[in-house]
Amino acid sequence: MSLTAAVKSRAAAIAAGGLVFLGMFFALAGPSWGLALYRIAQDGGCAILWLFSAGGFGWIAWKAFRLNAKNSLTAVTCVALGLGSMSLGILGLGLAGWMNQVWAIGILVAGDLIAISAVYPRAKKWNVAEWFGEAANWGWLWIAPAAVAGVVAMGACFPPGILWGDEPNGYDVVEYHLQVPREWYEAGRISALHHNVFSYFPFNVEMHYMLAMYLHGGFWGPWAGMYLAQMMHAAFCAATVWAVYALAGGGPRGIVAGALMATVPWTGLLGAVAYNEGGTLLFGILAIGWAIRADSWREFALAGLFAGFAAGTKLSIAPLILVAVPVVVFVSRPKYWGGCCAYAFVAILVLSPWLIRDWKWSGNLVFPEAMSVLGQDHFSGVQVERWREAYWPDPKYRSAIGRTEGLWSEVIADSRFGWVLFPLGIAAMAIGFRNRAILCLGALLIFQAVFWLAFTHIQSRFMVIAIPIVAMMVAQIGSRIWTALAAVAMAVLSVSILTGKMSRYLELDHTKVALIGRENLEGFRLFDTRRLRPDESLDLIGDAGAFWYQIPMSRLHYKTVFDVDTSDPTKSIDQTWLAGMPKDTVIWKDESEMKRFARTYFGMEK
Repeated sequence: MSLTAAVKSRAAAIAAGGLVFLGMFFALAGPSWGLALYRIAQDGGCAILWLFSAGGFGWIAWKAFRLNAKNSLTAVTCVALGLGSMSLGILGLGLAGWMNQVWAIGILVAGDLIAISAVYPRAKKWNVAEWFGEAANWGWLWIAPAAVAGVVAMGACFPPGILWGDEPNGYDVVEYHLQVPREWYEAGRISALHHNVFSYFPFNVEMHYMLAMYLHGGFWGPWAGMYLAQMMHAAFCAATVWAVYALAGGGPRGIVAGALMATVPWTGLLGAVAYNEGGTLLFGILAIGWAIRADSWREFALAGLFAGFAAGTKLSIAPLILVAVPVVVFVSRPKYWGGCCAYAFVAILVLSPWLIRDWKWSGNLVFPEAMSVLGQDHFSGVQVERWREAYWPDPKYRSAIGRTEGLWSEVIADSRFGWVLFPLGIAAMAIGFRNRAILCLGALLIFQAVFWLAFTHIQSRFMVIAIPIVAMMVAQIGSRIWTALAAVAMAVLSVSILTGKMSRYLELDHTKVALIGRENLEGFRLFDTRRLRPDESLDLIGDAGAFWYQIPMSRLHYKTVFDVDTSDPTKSIDQTWLAGMPKDTVIWKDESEMKRFARTYFGMEK
């Protein structure tokens, strides 16, 4: 191979991307680079085995569908199928009280063995030297996502709840994304938590966080597993990039679409935090992509599986995935009405374990949503109203003009969407208005925007499903000039925004850098649990960040603001907050949070 060919090769592009990744990672890690590297090696390595295991389980489902697709699409489809199937399997084991470390390790090993048996025969035919020696061409564009990956990997090495300063704020993570699995892990069973209403949410992604805790095991399981959980979420986001690339058909268009998905700032900001948006994006775009391309009932059923997994990750995506997708596909191709029905049926079937669980726990299939129609279970009228008002937009966004301003400030002009994303989408619709896929994707984007404006609290994060949709739209334009322009716009603007904004968000002072990779969080909160005697318990008022407190749940009692019943006017807020908690315990009250609750939440004013 000549020197020129070597420089242009795929091996050179991968090496350059690796250097960019490591350079960004070590630059941000500072003096804690050793511990950060240890975390990446241990938990990142475990996350790779976990993804490989998911691919093994997904391979079984893929073979059952008897479909054919390009290798890249087949692979990411198998991984996503496995992730969704593992979630429901862990849910079943948890509800039965059978989930433990043996099952966790067994799940991982079994999936990996299946994956090896599926991959090995194909790997033997792979000419490694030839593949690495081929010209990278458009593959050099992956260097931009490599810079993002370095920031995300570094962010995942920080304890949860301290990134990124503003939205996405990690408080939700320590209140329920990690805290609820932690409680189920300690209890050895999945059950309703009347002090944490979020335990009623569908948790397809959080099931994997609980798996991470079981894989580590012991008392430190939840806190040793938190870094693996964050890397799992980063992997969900990376798999979404892979899915966008594969659904776009690979090649230059697929690379541009995938790289655009990766470098929009929201993707990186969310990737390092143990939220659930990564699962919503992965399952959601696969449901949309497979439904639009479907030509048989099997493909529609496969798309329906992903739709059910997506709704079982975040219910707010259900109107788009369960209603808009089959309607838009039917309107564009009426002859496939049967396939659209199969899509909807399978989606509801896959979502049903979560619906049945909530019905058994509360009598309401989607508690705490739709309480005025389906029942409010143990919630008082005050709590119902507090929940309803909590999802109202800010007063400035409640009028028609205000909502339009919200669309501009929270989405179109929000730097977390990279500024170039929506102009590229609009341009793609204008250029390819005769393309059926673009029309379908555009219709879904408009539906989501209308739903977001009319029925949500006008928060930027709830529109992130627009990112893969627009990336897919951009990929539908076949012109090489267009592809080149899209690539330049993405690489220059998105990367400069992301690396600059994310690096500033980190605010890497010595205090934060010292927290990298830390499992012992004692003293992290204002109340230091080391002050407690071994026989003392702690009651929290106003602080629902229970994951930060590393004492057994038998000694820790808290409530979210929604679980406090203030309907009795004769009782003070403190009394109602402590209701049901053991007496003769140490009480810690977060005064600043209580003042915020009084300003923000219904029934918390007294």
